Amino acid sequence: MIANSTIEYFALGASVITCVYHLMLYIHQKDRYLLLYSNYLFSLALYLAFRRITQYDSFEVSDNRMAFAFDHPIILYMLASYVYFISIVLDIHNNARIIKFAVYAFYVTSFVFLMVHVYKVFFTEEAYLSRAYFLITKSIMCVFAFTGLFGAWYIRKTPFIRIIIGGGFIYAVFSVFTIVSVYYQISILGFKQYQLYFIGCLFDIMMFSSALGYRNYLMNQETISTQKLLTAESEKNKELLLNQHQILKKENDQKAAQAILNRQLQDEVGSSLSSIHVFADLSADLLQTQPEKSKEYLKRIALQGQQLMDDIGDIIWIANLSEAQKHQDFIGRIKNYSQELLNSGTIEFTLKVEDVFYKTAINNEWLRTQLSKVKAHLKAAASRPDLKKIHLSIECINDQCELRFE
Repeated sequence: MIANSTIEYFALGASVITCVYHLMLYIHQKDRYLLLYSNYLFSLALYLAFRRITQYDSFEVSDNRMAFAFDHPIILYMLASYVYFISIVLDIHNNARIIKFAVYAFYVTSFVFLMVHVYKVFFTEEAYLSRAYFLITKSIMCVFAFTGLFGAWYIRKTPFIRIIIGGGFIYAVFSVFTIVSVYYQISILGFKQYQLYFIGCLFDIMMFSSALGYRNYLMNQETISTQKLLTAESEKNKELLLNQHQILKKENDQKAAQAILNRQLQDEVGSSLSSIHVFADLSADLLQTQPEKSKEYLKRIALQGQQLMDDIGDIIWIANLSEAQKHQDFIGRIKNYSQELLNSGTIEFTLKVEDVFYKTAINNEWLRTQLSKVKAHLKAAASRPDLKKIHLSIECINDQCELRFE
């Protein structure tokens, strides 16, 4: 019978709780490591429950052959699930021949020991495990375990895997303590036989859980970093698309403005040429009978031609405007008009422009309309000999700009 079962109950509770916890994490994260570790914890909990239910002691003579039949296979299942979990973590197929050798050697010896146990169950009357047999079989397994762990420590250097290897060393050391305690029937560190093994399991659970928690933290950090990079890349792509959209919009606006200017140019030329043609015909008809009237028509033709040239000049000027310099160029053209149309400086011209004007959007149609308005006012002012001063102000309210003459 088993005495002093406190440690076993404690190990059973810890293994069940951590098994359920890591299984729930696996369902959420689909991380293979969590599933394999949960499988090992399940095997440990299964063996502990088996011992508590059957009260079977592997090394005491017993008539409970059913418990004997299941005792050693459950132990081998527990050890194999532990080794398989570590072998997957250590990635034995990636530049790790010594680890791979140790793992496969462990599997082969476990299978041989299982076959020996099956033979005992069916062909002998034994119902317990001899201490000498336990010493030999478990010592062989420990040799392979230490071989693989030392090889892994030399090859694998990442913090997560090093923690797993450290837990494996603790597990293996307490396994050695268990072997010695079982064979010599002595206490070590105040504990004996399987108590030592289960204490090693508790330390191992803490190490493995810490390692998997650390790995989960690293994965979350990597996910956060990836999300930040994706967000930054998305913002960058969004900005590029916005810039591309603005460029295309600007090109479309320029094409639309160019089409409007072309149409205006055609309308101006067509209208002016029609007027010139009419005045020319009238002038030719009246040249002999009414020469004064004919001269008047010729003057109209000249004025119409001058007006046509001015309008075409404005249209071409607007077509070649730079968007960045549109406001400054508009003010410069007004000043040029004032010098050309006013009487050689006899009329003083002043211009006041609000600062908000340079921040207000203006289109080509507005420019053409305002230039026509400026020319009309300046020509009218030039025809008045009594006028000594003219003032122009550009005022903007609610994104609408107006020209006011005084």
